[in-house]
Amino acid sequence: MATDLNLDLESSQNEILLNPRWPRSIYDSLYATAQSAQEKLQLQGHVWIATSGSTAADATSTKLVALSKKALKASALSVNAHLQSDSSDVWSQVLPTYHVGGLGIEVRALLSEAKAVSGLRESSWDALHFYEILKNQKVTLAALVPTQIFDLVRTHQLIAPPSLRAVVIGGGAFSQDLYFKARELGWPVLPSYGMTETASQIATASLSSLSQMAYPPIELLSHAKARSSEDGFLEVWAESSLSYYARKQNSQVEIWDPKVLEWFKTEDRGWVQGRSLIVEGRRQDYIKIGGEATNIAQLRSLLDTILAEKNPNWVQKLALLDMPSGRLGVEIHLATTLTEDEAKTVQELFSEKVRPFEKIRQIHYLREIPRSDLGKIKWQELRSQCEARR
Repeated sequence: MATDLNLDLESSQNEILLNPRWPRSIYDSLYATAQSAQEKLQLQGHVWIATSGSTAADATSTKLVALSKKALKASALSVNAHLQSDSSDVWSQVLPTYHVGGLGIEVRALLSEAKAVSGLRESSWDALHFYEILKNQKVTLAALVPTQIFDLVRTHQLIAPPSLRAVVIGGGAFSQDLYFKARELGWPVLPSYGMTETASQIATASLSSLSQMAYPPIELLSHAKARSSEDGFLEVWAESSLSYYARKQNSQVEIWDPKVLEWFKTEDRGWVQGRSLIVEGRRQDYIKIGGEATNIAQLRSLLDTILAEKNPNWVQKLALLDMPSGRLGVEIHLATTLTEDEAKTVQELFSEKVRPFEKIRQIHYLREIPRSDLGKIKWQELRSQCEARR
């Protein structure tokens, strides 16, 4: 195993895995919430993990997910089969084990008897250090978030080591531009779709997709099914589905099972075509500006494409967000750590590619873009900072 995580998958004991870097008050509050919930439910053989979403306004009210150890094993066995992983593999571990991405790697390695090695430098992500680990340890498998693959192929232009045969990309939108850049440099990247509620990925591009240079469909794994609801949102069933949610609300611990007849309704619009999962975007991505409909996720993807041509290093230094507007209802703003001249250049390039109502109407200059430990933008915190500057 790559970490000192001591998880007995056969034990009836419960585990609570939380971010040790959280302020003590937040950590203690969430820990107490999980303890209270499992006592009320008389749970056994479960692991509590905080959702990795980026919209919670108050960290102490973050939703906690109870995943059975049976669910964790179901997920790991399915992923191992999809990646054709066995004891000859070497996983590199750079994702925190208090998120399903990192925990999943540990369980996969344990079940397949594969080796797992840490790719972090002093518990922190460092692209060049990770690259050396890949080469020196002859790593064959890895799981990364888009920010990390960006650092490898855009920031450092690194060519994939020959031992590496698959890199699962999850935890955020993986643009086609970044995908093709990674493939050009030999990185065997496999886009995926998953969530904390299903103990990691439930759909992943196939290994055979690496034989051609085309953005691949993501295929449902053997342990999961999906369908589209009447209102167009993805519903999933999986052997790895959560057992319960728990959250502290107004000093009370709220516990509920979000599944309806065993199906979990996601926040993502999409549909299923054969075994392929087509994801259009999250519920909150669909907005109306002055009565005109648009998709903020697609606008962000367009901006990434523009920046890939202009200056790839700018991508991590800005964020496009929808902000309330008295006149239009919603309008597009840019939050950035770039200089004023650089930001104005971005604004002009973006305006040339979008419809008039989609143009950036205000720029917010910040010291940093708030991000989670997985590199996800903390949208609620970012909006609050931008609101304070209006």
